[in-house]
Amino acid sequence: MLIEFRQCLCAVSFTRAGHDFYDMAPAQKQSEAASGARGMARARQIWADNPDLHDDLRAVFKDLGPLAEMREIERAK
Repeated sequence: MLIEFRQCLCAVSFTRAGHDFYDMAPAQKQSEAASGARGMARARQIWADNPDLHDDLRAVFKDLGPLAEMREIERAK
C-alpha cells in the first residue's frame, strides 16, 4: 500500500512539475492531466481506506516531498 501511495504521489508531482507542459501536443497534455488526476484520486482513496496507516502514509509523503500538499489528500471522505 505504501509503495502504491508513493507511486500516486510521483504521478501527481510529475504532472505538476510540467515545465514543458505548454510545449506538449494537446493529446499529451490531456494524458498528463488525466494521469495526475488518477494519481490524486487513488492517493485519496488509499488515505481514506487505511486510517491505521496514516502515520506511515504521512512518512512516505514527507520522505518524497511531492508537489502536492498533504491536506489535498486528507480531504478524502
